[in-house]
Amino acid sequence: MANLYCILLFHFRVYNAMLFELLNMQSIRNSILWHVRVGSSAEKWLLTERGIVLKSLSRHMCAATGTTSTDQIMDRVIGLVKKFDKIDASKVTETADFQKDLSLDSLDRVELVMAFEEEFSIEIPEEKADKLTCCADVARYIVSGAEQKSV
Repeated sequence: MANLYCILLFHFRVYNAMLFELLNMQSIRNSILWHVRVGSSAEKWLLTERGIVLKSLSRHMCAATGTTSTDQIMDRVIGLVKKFDKIDASKVTETADFQKDLSLDSLDRVELVMAFEEEFSIEIPEEKADKLTCCADVARYIVSGAEQKSV
C-alpha cells in the first residue's frame, strides 16, 4: 500500500510540475501577445498623433512665416472642395460658384467653410463666409488673413 501511495504521490507531483510548466508557458505566451498587441496599437496611436501634430504644426508655420504661396493655397482649397462628398470633382475650378455651378445649399456651404477653417487653422466669421462664393474667393481670404498676421 505504501508503494502505491508513493507512486501516486510521484505521479501527482509530476503532473503538478507539468501543469505548472504548462500554465507558466501559457502565461508567458499571453504576456508576449499582450505586449505585442499593446506595442502595435500604441505605435499606431503615436504615429497618428505625431502625424496630426506635424500636420498642424506645418500649417501654423506656413501661415506664420508666409512661405505658403497663393498658388499652394489655391491648390489646397481646390483639393479640399474636390474631396467634399456632395460635389462632382470634375466641375471644381477656381471660379466655379459654390451655389450655382456646384449646387451647394446653405448647409453644404457651412460644412465647406468648417472644412476650410479646419484645414487652414483659421476662423471665418459668418458675414465673411457668405461672401466666399468660389475657390478663388476662399484662397484670397486665406492669403489676406496670413498677410495681416505677419504684419
